[in-house]
Amino acid sequence: TLATFETDSKLTVRSVQWLRNGKQIVSAGDDGVVRLWNLDCLKKNKATKKWIGHGDSVRSLLVWQPRSAGKQQQRDVVVSGSYDHTIRVWNLSNDDEDDEQQQQEYACLGIMNHGAPVMALLFMKNHNKSNTTNMPYLLSAGGTQLKVWNFLSGQCLSTIETKHSKTITSMASMTRRTTANDEKKDSIVLQRILTAGLDGMIRIHAWSPPTNNNTSSFLKHIHGIKLQEPITSIAIDQTCLRLVIGTTKGTVFYRQQQQPTSEQSSTKRKLTSSSGELILSGSANIVVGDTNRKRYKKCQSFDKALKQFRYGDALDEALNTKNPDSVLAVLEELGRRDRGLSIALSNRDEESLEPL
Repeated sequence: TLATFETDSKLTVRSVQWLRNGKQIVSAGDDGVVRLWNLDCLKKNKATKKWIGHGDSVRSLLVWQPRSAGKQQQRDVVVSGSYDHTIRVWNLSNDDEDDEQQQQEYACLGIMNHGAPVMALLFMKNHNKSNTTNMPYLLSAGGTQLKVWNFLSGQCLSTIETKHSKTITSMASMTRRTTANDEKKDSIVLQRILTAGLDGMIRIHAWSPPTNNNTSSFLKHIHGIKLQEPITSIAIDQTCLRLVIGTTKGTVFYRQQQQPTSEQSSTKRKLTSSSGELILSGSANIVVGDTNRKRYKKCQSFDKALKQFRYGDALDEALNTKNPDSVLAVLEELGRRDRGLSIALSNRDEESLEPL
């Protein structure tokens, strides 16, 4: 361990980010304070700067450090999203450390209200020709909504109602390149945004910001992936072929899409629609999936009975298969359901219970 920093509150740290110089770190957490730490500072337990303003836990941090373009100099900023429903923009370039009160007064550059506890933040590049500062779009996730912001002016550019039924907990972006024909010069760059939530769903959206000052939507839902556990975090590697998923039950899922060979590239376009660039497979604690696996087998009779909450019939159908694995699977499923096992075993005599 090269350095250890400790907050005076001793509360949970929820988010950390590196600065571009590699010598400074920003952190924030349940005490609602955003801190700047300096690896070169001899006082390891004292933050270089503290930004106070949030009234609840900070769940997400982002750092924007634009490179100077010509004579125009842009401020370095930290963006924080909190459980108090607000997004705050902090002036990272403020070096006036002589007066701490004055530093706090001018530190916060803007406050935006998402309308729900903010769980995740994401920057997306702004390719609009009128964007001379190279300032990215800011996306915030709270509740089941996404919002797109101009974070320097505080303007909300778009509000998107997602198809999530529970809180969105994480976001990730990816870029894929597809070819309309066999020539690379006609390749098309597709930008996708993935959202994951406590409903166990990963939603894939097409990112297409308007080129002019119109009101068209920034996001369009194109695909969904269902997991059996609530999702807390997702991440995509640089190749955009591998996805890791963290859940509330302590499970990490690893899914991978196979890279097509040159011979398969032409057939891939026929088999995979534009909405399915990221149909990644695999389901175990850490498993590399196979995108060529066969479809699921047809539901067994006891599966149908379970779906219809006919617990007694489900147990009978499993016993009729005379397959110990099927019987055990049904018994375990009944045990997980509220009073499922007691209902399935009720009104049975000794003869009907003998196979068990």
